[in-house]
Amino acid sequence: MKRLISLLLLIVLAFSFVSCDTGEEQPKALAAPTNVSVSEDGLITWDAVENAGEYVVKINGVEYTCATNSYQVQSVINDFTVSISAKAADREASPWTQEIKFEGKGNPVPTPPKQEISVAILGGSEVKSGKTLQLEATVSGTVDWSVEWKIVKGGEYATVSGNGLITAAQVDGDKLLEVQVTSKVDETVKATKIVTVVAKPKLTQGMLDAIKRDKIGFEGYLGISLYSIGQFEKLETTYTTGVKTSMDGTNWYAEYDNTSLGIKSALYYKKHNDLACQVGVSLMNEEEYFPLTDELNREVSWENAGLYNNFGNLTVNDFEFNEETWRYEYKGTDPSFKTRVLASANPYDFDPASVALIIGEGEVLGVYAKSNDDYNILSGYKGIQELFVAIDVGDAVSVPSIAKYTHEDIHDDLSEALGNMRTLESYTLDFKEITASYLTTGYVQSGFTETVTANDCYFRPYKVSYDEYGEEVHTYTPDAEYGYQKKSDTLYNSYVSDGEGNFRAARAFERDFENAKPSFAFAAEIFRSYYEDEEAGTTTYYVDSIMSYVASTLYYGVGNDINLYGIFATEGYISSTESFTPYVVVKDGYIVEACFYFYLGSMYGVVELEYSDFDDAALPEDANVEFETRNVPVSWSELTISVSAESGTTADDYEVNALNYLKEFYDDENIEEKMPFFGDPLGDTYGFGLTTIRIPGGSGTAKSAVVFYYDVPLDIDYTIDSSLKAVEDYLLNMGFTKNGYSEFTKGNIVVAPVDSSLDLMIYIWKK
Repeated sequence: MKRLISLLLLIVLAFSFVSCDTGEEQPKALAAPTNVSVSEDGLITWDAVENAGEYVVKINGVEYTCATNSYQVQSVINDFTVSISAKAADREASPWTQEIKFEGKGNPVPTPPKQEISVAILGGSEVKSGKTLQLEATVSGTVDWSVEWKIVKGGEYATVSGNGLITAAQVDGDKLLEVQVTSKVDETVKATKIVTVVAKPKLTQGMLDAIKRDKIGFEGYLGISLYSIGQFEKLETTYTTGVKTSMDGTNWYAEYDNTSLGIKSALYYKKHNDLACQVGVSLMNEEEYFPLTDELNREVSWENAGLYNNFGNLTVNDFEFNEETWRYEYKGTDPSFKTRVLASANPYDFDPASVALIIGEGEVLGVYAKSNDDYNILSGYKGIQELFVAIDVGDAVSVPSIAKYTHEDIHDDLSEALGNMRTLESYTLDFKEITASYLTTGYVQSGFTETVTANDCYFRPYKVSYDEYGEEVHTYTPDAEYGYQKKSDTLYNSYVSDGEGNFRAARAFERDFENAKPSFAFAAEIFRSYYEDEEAGTTTYYVDSIMSYVASTLYYGVGNDINLYGIFATEGYISSTESFTPYVVVKDGYIVEACFYFYLGSMYGVVELEYSDFDDAALPEDANVEFETRNVPVSWSELTISVSAESGTTADDYEVNALNYLKEFYDDENIEEKMPFFGDPLGDTYGFGLTTIRIPGGSGTAKSAVVFYYDVPLDIDYTIDSSLKAVEDYLLNMGFTKNGYSEFTKGNIVVAPVDSSLDLMIYIWKK
């Protein structure tokens, strides 16, 4: 099954394998292409040549390679000549076809670009009962500003004239209108705005008491208006999106528009250890918690997060009636109430300037809020947000919670295999990667064989080729072995070859040696489809697509590069209608194969894994893996810094002991007692240190500084957030204080940990 899917996928990736030798005599050269023609649009076509693997198109003497029997030229303005040759991996190239001349069409007459038409609605969002409100439509992209006004929802409560004047009826309670304006030039161009018809309400304590329930839900609209910034402020566009939240005092749920995917998505938070934590399902099919943090990266308590009913202690005296808006606005003394109630009712960022109650029919129906000016919604624009949500309380409110995967009988065999894989003393892992890139042609195949034992993970890299019969051949690279070796129960080293048959330690890890091996740390239940092959005695399990990163648990490399494949595992397409997710093959109580597709932007490919020699693997006889043990550095005296020479050329830079340099830099012989040693939170990941300059946040003056580079591992979400947090927590525990620029200060020492494109750089300078 693995081989079939891999081969089918390689066809899609334009991979082509050498044909097996049938024993028949092969022709020495391919036939030349025939029926070459060029269309008026510059599409060159020819008849396919039998056994050809690719074609070379020669245009005006320049050669281009393609995999199919057609080629599209980029321009038909100028004359060109074209001839074609067929090629194959195991045959001589065909002769070139006779040149065909194409007469160019010359430069076309340019046409002016079409400017897109857009409309927006300018004006207030409320109209009092029985009163009027003038709205205005702004149009761009055309000189014709004619529009049509319409009330698409709530027409029984108001009318709108041809020039945008809304006349509200007399209403007993607040009513919502959805006003729409359409360009008469292009009827597909529309804008909408939510307008509330506001009735003069009466607020009583009984109304507030009625919404003091643990279960409460909010549902309505969030409107965003964007204004250009300048001397003459202008409304550029308006946008409306639905919002829905619900909570029960312990759980909080929200639905929101995922604009990147164009679908509704869900967000779950839960009170866990008195913290507000986002909830997800782990690969082990267990709830996992990610604490909410503030702008200073501090964990937010459940109480401060506000993800619950915040109306519990309110009285009528906390609200004041506004004669202009006809609303009871919150004027209480709790400075965080407005922020908390908006956090509970709305999943989007919102800095409220005012919060008011929507009252009708003798009860509190909902909440209205308006934001302060927001310049972070879209760069270069000022945004104003307005929230209108209805309130529902009691048992009618549904508070969904994150759902774990269910166990079915078919999962029993996979569960057993996982248990066996985790307890193996030794086994052999064969890792083969087939990679391609949009930036190059063809593909590359390579891999390694890893021998896993109680004390070693021994990697032997190889290249892949094919013999004359089409059989795969692995050629091992001489003296290129590397790996991990256990040194004690709490220490292991990574090591590399010096190219001459000897090894040296590269990094030290103060952890259990199991961390150097594939973890198989996932639950069988996350695999949701399967295929049973009774003849082979195997079952193939396919993971749920959102859990595709489970591939990262099936192998473990040295460094970050190869581990990225598993992090970026995703659904792979065999054809336009067939796809597969990462899968494992179980036989006789073990995982014997696995395969997954990965996508890293311009680079993509397939990884094939095979497991064997269960509890019967041993290092090769010629593998004499001996080297001096490396320990994790514990002080600056064990590290070095490269100091820039005064000449300004890097050739004259010189290396010095890090501690000695820090003493000189700070003019302090006791600096070791004050300077944080970042190996404490980051372990043996120090790369190098350099002298440099740094401009502190909010300052225009450069400071002499030192920058330390740490080669930290990537997190499963393709960030270095866990390493950054470890450094920040370490600094805070040492008594450093953090400012708004993520700089930490204690005494005259200033530290700035920076994520520089997934490289952890730590700058230090004198205050």
